[in-house]
Amino acid sequence: MINSLDHLNKVLRIAFGASLGLIICKVADLDSWGVFYTIVPILLLGLVPRINRFVALQALASPLFGEVVLFGYNLCDNHPFLATPLIFMVFLFTFYCMAKGPLFLFGAMSTINNSVFLHFASYPDADFSVMSWANVLSTVVGLVICALVLWWFPVHQAPAAPPRIAKPTHQVIHQTLLGASVATTSFVLFQIADLRDSLSAQATSVLILFPMTLSGVLDSGMKRAKGVMLGSSYAIVAQLLLYTYYQNLTLSVLVFFIGLLLFARVQHLEGPGSGVAFGGMTTLGIIFGQYLKADQDLIYSALYRISSVTVAVLLTLTAVYFFHGLLNRFQTTRYVVN
Repeated sequence: MINSLDHLNKVLRIAFGASLGLIICKVADLDSWGVFYTIVPILLLGLVPRINRFVALQALASPLFGEVVLFGYNLCDNHPFLATPLIFMVFLFTFYCMAKGPLFLFGAMSTINNSVFLHFASYPDADFSVMSWANVLSTVVGLVICALVLWWFPVHQAPAAPPRIAKPTHQVIHQTLLGASVATTSFVLFQIADLRDSLSAQATSVLILFPMTLSGVLDSGMKRAKGVMLGSSYAIVAQLLLYTYYQNLTLSVLVFFIGLLLFARVQHLEGPGSGVAFGGMTTLGIIFGQYLKADQDLIYSALYRISSVTVAVLLTLTAVYFFHGLLNRFQTTRYVVN
C-alpha cells in the first residue's frame, strides 16, 4: 500500500513540479530561457532516486561552475581555436565526475548547461548577464519547487541508494574521453551548421551520452528518439485540440500537466532511469517551456523536433561508435567489462 502511494506521489510530484516551473516562467516573463524552468524539476524529480542536501549542493554547484566557464569562454572572444580546447577541458571534467559516480548529478547538469549556454553564447547578440542570471535562477527555482512538491506529496518509504561500483582506472578514462570527445564534436558541428533553433537536438546529443558506454548509448539513443516522437506528437494533438486557445496559459498548463501525468506514469512502469517516457517528458518541457509564445507555432516546433532529433541521434551514435573503437585501440583507454 505504501509503495503504491509512493508511486502515485512521484507521478504527482513530476507533473506538479514541472507545471509550476512553466507557470513561473510565463507569469514572470522569463521566456528567453523558459526551458530550464521546466527541465530542472523534471530532471531532479524524474531521475534522482532521493533528493537530499548532497543532491541540492550538486545542483547549486552546477550553475556556479557554469558562470566560471562562461567567463572563460567570454575571454576567448569567440575564437574557435581558443574556445574549442576550453570546451573539451570542461567536458573532460564533467564526464570525469559522472564516470566516478558520487558527483554524477553535478557532472550531468553541468554538461547539459554548458553545452547549451556556450552554444548560444557564441552568437553576437548573446547577453551574458541574462544567460548567467537564467542559469542560476532556474536552478534555485527548480530546487524550491522540488522542496514544495516533496512536502505536498511526501516520500513514505525512501528507495534504497544505488550501489557504488568500483571501476578500474582504464574504464574511467575510456568513459571520460568518450563523453568529452563526442560532446565536443557535437558542439563544433552545431557551431559550424549554425543550428540556433535546434535546442532539443543539441540536448539530445548530450543526454544520450550519459550511460558512457557503446551499448548504453545505443539503447539510450533509441529510447530518446521514441520519447521525442511521442512527446512531439502529444504537443501537436494538444495544439489541434486547443486550436486558437493554445495561447491561453490556463489551458496550456492543464494540457501540459495531463501530458506529464501520462509520461510520468509510463516512466514508473518502465522502471528507474532515462527511458522512452523520460524522453517524452523532457520534450514536453522543451516545447512548452521554450516555444509556447505568441509568435511561435507549436506544431511546426514539434515536427522540427522529430526530424532534428532523429538526425542528432544518428550522428551522435556514429561518433560514439568511432571514438569507442579508437579508444579501444590503446591499452590505457580500453573498455573492458569485468
